[in-house]
Amino acid sequence: MTLTLERPRGRRVLVAVAAAAVAAVAGGTGAAAAARALAPHWAADLNRLAPLMVAVVYAAIATVLLIMLGRDRHSRRLYLGLAPASPKGYARGVAVWVMAYLAAAAGYFIVARLGAPADQVWQVLWAIGADDGRLAGASPALAAVILIRACLLAPLAEELLFRGVLYSWLRVRLPASWTITITALGFGLIHQVPLFIPLAVAVGLAAGWLREHTGSTWVPIVVHIVQNVTVVVLSLVLTGWQPTVSLAGAGW
Repeated sequence: MTLTLERPRGRRVLVAVAAAAVAAVAGGTGAAAAARALAPHWAADLNRLAPLMVAVVYAAIATVLLIMLGRDRHSRRLYLGLAPASPKGYARGVAVWVMAYLAAAAGYFIVARLGAPADQVWQVLWAIGADDGRLAGASPALAAVILIRACLLAPLAEELLFRGVLYSWLRVRLPASWTITITALGFGLIHQVPLFIPLAVAVGLAAGWLREHTGSTWVPIVVHIVQNVTVVVLSLVLTGWQPTVSLAGAGW
């Protein structure tokens, strides 16, 4: 990867990230308030309201980052890493992502042999793919919200934040290894489910490596979308979107 000599301005990055955070809170809160005002009976069920709020949060983050840091081609490259990538880059992305899963699987296998319930991580993954079971009984409209959020909005927002703006800002200040590690740890921790965090960190390391070696955030965005679609489909095929574990209770 060839790094630009121009450094992303810290103040602009800070303002954009802060604005995205404010928009996320305001959007999620506003969506909840609007739903309760327009359809109080529907919004009284948190299993209906929560997916809408989360979808709005992700949409707000992606929109604000794109507006504030991606208004022209130069800014999109400098701050978000949105540069063209070759077909070979995307193929490499899939291969590296698969390797991350294999490495994580080996780690979970070893830990499980030591007595920890690490083998449950795959059940947690299917629970995530089913939105903790919500997809099984969702109306078509709610299912559409969940699927758009899981398969498009979440990968876009997460990669723009971690492999886009944060990676671009850190990379001109730190070596690649530190930048990849820091963004991967942040990415892992936002997933909150303790049992799933190591897998998320492994995926974050793969995404950071791809960002470094392809020079483009498009590669991790696209492969992240492919991953999430695959998890949703496998969850449907293997569990009928009725997982055997709850995300709220999953842990070590």
